[in-house]
Amino acid sequence: MGTNSFREPKVASNHSRELEIARLARDIAPRLDHVYERAALLRSELQRLEDSPRRFEHYLLQPAFARDAALQLEAGFDRPFALAGELYAALDHRDSAGGDARTTLQVPGLLAVPRRTIDAAAELNLAKQGFATAVSEFRRALDHRPASERDQRLRELLADAGHPRAHLRQCYRQVLLCPAHPDAIALSWIKARKSIRKVTADWCEQKLVKLDPQGADPGIQYQRQLLAGLDRRQHGDLRQVQLQSRPNLQVAEIFRGDNVQGKNAEGGGQAGEEYRQVGYAAMPVLVLADEKGRLPEFTRVGDEPAAGRRRQRRDLALSREPFLPALRVYLRNSS
Repeated sequence: MGTNSFREPKVASNHSRELEIARLARDIAPRLDHVYERAALLRSELQRLEDSPRRFEHYLLQPAFARDAALQLEAGFDRPFALAGELYAALDHRDSAGGDARTTLQVPGLLAVPRRTIDAAAELNLAKQGFATAVSEFRRALDHRPASERDQRLRELLADAGHPRAHLRQCYRQVLLCPAHPDAIALSWIKARKSIRKVTADWCEQKLVKLDPQGADPGIQYQRQLLAGLDRRQHGDLRQVQLQSRPNLQVAEIFRGDNVQGKNAEGGGQAGEEYRQVGYAAMPVLVLADEKGRLPEFTRVGDEPAAGRRRQRRDLALSREPFLPALRVYLRNSS
């Protein structure tokens, strides 16, 4: 009797936890459906703008990664609103030879839009916030389980919801908005940063196993074979290259005169100006258009940030192609 009395609370606790996990799991599918529905509505809204006789101003940049995104979306920069709609609605992983599943499709820029489009995007943002919160709570409830199991159970939930290829980063990221027409918009490129660090063969092996614990991915298994066959004298030449981010387009609103609210100013502007950070524009920023469908005055920048040279000599010491693409690991030329 005494032993059972000690076990019962633990059994009850485990049962309660499983009920809570089941409740959180049930919340994910409808929230994800809502994200897809709202994204489709925003795409339709932007398609209507594209086909409307009324013209709205646009400014989309075309760095290499944006041109690649447009190709994957099968959309063109000659139809900027339709392209943006496809991008906002691109919530699934796409097959891309040699691609990294963690990367997101990006097309930076600005679009002038009417109020109803701003409202449609705000609804999508709310749906994304709700989904992200539901996923976070579900994962937190499984903190006592291994990370691989948490990821697998989440993937099963996404598949059961009818979205097995849902790209979580694209389902989470917000559409940046300027819901009040600013007096100006400041744009500037923030360069990508690269780091190169030495890694061990054991570290690479552990990471590859973690990526494919069941041994079901031929690409990962092939890379494990390459690593196993690497001459021990070259183990010291393994280098991981981490591109910490693509170049980012930083966007800020500027308000002047009667539009300035001093207590909310973030600094950075001149006297009589309010400078508000909007964020980094991985997708076009939707800006409330004026009565003529125009954007406010804005900074013109190049399609690419100015090239830097600081790390060029270190890069030249590496092989041209990655030795272990899944880990971004290269071999250093030891000549």
